[in-house]
Amino acid sequence: MTDIVLWQKETSEILPATAKTPLEISSYAAQLSNKDRKQIVSAFESNHFEMAVSYLWGKTITALKKELSTVGITLIGEMLDRPNLDEDDDVEDILTAKDAIKLAEELGIVTQTDALRLRHTHEIITHFSQLDIDESDSEEIDETEALSSLKICVKAVLGRPKVEVAKKFVEFREALEGETLTQEDQRVEMLKSSPYFFLKLTVSVLMSAAKKNVGANLEHVLANINVLLPVVWPQLRESEKWQVGHTYAETYADGKTSTVSGLKSALSKVRGFDYVPENLRSDTFVKAATSVLRAHDGMNNFYNEAAPVKELGKLGSTIPTPALPACITALLSVVLGNTYGVAWSAEPEASRILSKVTDERWSYYINNVLPSDTRILEKILLEKPRSNWIKVVDKYGIGDLTIKNKSVGLLISATQNKKDARLVSSAKKLLSEYYGKNT
Repeated sequence: MTDIVLWQKETSEILPATAKTPLEISSYAAQLSNKDRKQIVSAFESNHFEMAVSYLWGKTITALKKELSTVGITLIGEMLDRPNLDEDDDVEDILTAKDAIKLAEELGIVTQTDALRLRHTHEIITHFSQLDIDESDSEEIDETEALSSLKICVKAVLGRPKVEVAKKFVEFREALEGETLTQEDQRVEMLKSSPYFFLKLTVSVLMSAAKKNVGANLEHVLANINVLLPVVWPQLRESEKWQVGHTYAETYADGKTSTVSGLKSALSKVRGFDYVPENLRSDTFVKAATSVLRAHDGMNNFYNEAAPVKELGKLGSTIPTPALPACITALLSVVLGNTYGVAWSAEPEASRILSKVTDERWSYYINNVLPSDTRILEKILLEKPRSNWIKVVDKYGIGDLTIKNKSVGLLISATQNKKDARLVSSAKKLLSEYYGKNT
């Protein structure tokens, strides 16, 4: 069976191994002007490495955001779980650098390995930009780091021609709202064999469309939910099933009778009413978790993480099940930290909240959420967060849980045995299964 083609992979070599100097590497940066290339090379030759990398990064992330904007702001909003975005929003304003890298990875614009290296470059720039005056006089980006940054920016982004990405991806999304699919439709058949990321996004698009559309478009959406949900339901993980149930509860509370009727029909087909929350209390927890991640990803995160973590801790001793994936991901992000360490002002409180998570709920997270929790899996690829992950697994007795997913079982086993290389390869395998492609 043929997979849905979400992107067109590059088949030509963008940056040959023979390009080793700043002049040679920058000559392959198709999206830079001659003036840009000369400025970068000049900064390298003058040993102004931090200036060179900062200028280079600005050009790289701007080019990446422009390429991403071709899929449409609405789709970007759905991929980021921010349905309030529309086509009038400016891609420069709505996407952080980390958002742009994550979306580029999910859409196949960059490989997982290149995405990891782009994130590392971003962390380097962020780290040095946050140093105080005394530290900045003694600490600086060295030539090796700068050259490595130049290579990855050209290889992953600047060396690529400006092309529209994910055309078939966008076409399928538009079909979900613009026409009614049938069981025999080839696209429905293709969906069955698509990577999990695409199933997850399809559910997100359908649920968002069910809440915002009216008239003929709503009829198409509800018909497609009834066709597609039974197809993908056996493959869906708990967080996506809760998303469907939450949409039903939300539209019921809003009195949207047509939408409620369509969703009720679909949930009946899959016996999915166990995933309809009794109330919408989980919204408050999800929003609090989102605030934690926003601080974690932002500037001065070591200072800014404490306040939102404390707010999350004040919401109650028991996290509602629909909010559990978002909350544990946010709290683990704080506890694992990044390449430079953890926020000491936030980590104790995050650990305190995690200590209240029962074995049953840890089992729920490990078996149903972790296989597609790209944020945590990507952290495991980094040395310091990986070391903290080993401590987390030991501290909370995660290794004693019953692991149903074979790939997750291998990851936990490698964690318990402190087999570093095997732990990294296990995390990469889970990421590959999620994205449906190799690193």
